[in-house]
Amino acid sequence: MMDASVPTARLHPELIGSWQLQRFWYAWPDGKELEPLGACKGQLHYLANGYMSVQLVSCERQSLGTAPSDDQLVTAFRKGFAYCGRWHWDAEREEVCHQLSLATIADWDDVTLNRRVSFKDGSLFLGTDAPNLQLPEGGFLTRLQWQRLPGH
Repeated sequence: MMDASVPTARLHPELIGSWQLQRFWYAWPDGKELEPLGACKGQLHYLANGYMSVQLVSCERQSLGTAPSDDQLVTAFRKGFAYCGRWHWDAEREEVCHQLSLATIADWDDVTLNRRVSFKDGSLFLGTDAPNLQLPEGGFLTRLQWQRLPGH
């Protein structure tokens, strides 16, 4: 069980708010890039009380209709992911730490995902070089570019 309190000194004030996904991609040192969900959209929320949530979905999802088959349901749930939990800022490493309590990917329940943070031209960039479930061999950077939602 996670500690319910995160001192505000451990939160990065520039992150607090709601963000809209601009791009999600993997980048290799040789310049190769892959967008694992294809064209996609998403939202990221960092609350001042230390909670966070994120959801990403492919824009290429199909309507399920009123009586979807099992195969349609499985395909639909492979077209995105979401998680939520607590967050805090690691100033020394310039990383945001997502302490997950719930995730669509079961392997992420109760783990911490660390993301390097940078800001450029009004965008928030999050990234990691940690291997992932799709490409466990690693050797690439996972990158996400976000724009602040209007009014946040």
